Amino acid sequence: MNPLKLLLTITLLFISSSVLAHADLKTSLPKDGAMLMASPKVLQLVFTKDVRLVKLTLADKSGALIPLEFKPSTKASANYSLALPLLPSSNYQVTWTIMGKDAHKMKGKFAFMVHG
Repeated sequence: MNPLKLLLTITLLFISSSVLAHADLKTSLPKDGAMLMASPKVLQLVFTKDVRLVKLTLADKSGALIPLEFKPSTKASANYSLALPLLPSSNYQVTWTIMGKDAHKMKGKFAFMVHG
């Protein structure tokens, strides 16, 4: 095989295997873009693979952080659930950071609204 083709094949195999190792948010409760008539009691995050949730913040429309009793996870899981305080009417943004088994960090965010 041509050395250039061999190098290209190895590179493509490496890239495709590292992409497959990444996890992403599969579902959340509240869902991204949800418009709720009452404050949610729980924040749930379900990822496509087992990951460690290392950072989680909830901010209102002014950017003020809502206090959460969150502690970074020491064990990997695909499912996380956290009790929420009573949220007044506002727009909210959840920002999360996860770490995969390969120690690669991934970030994401989603938003929801509480009409109250």
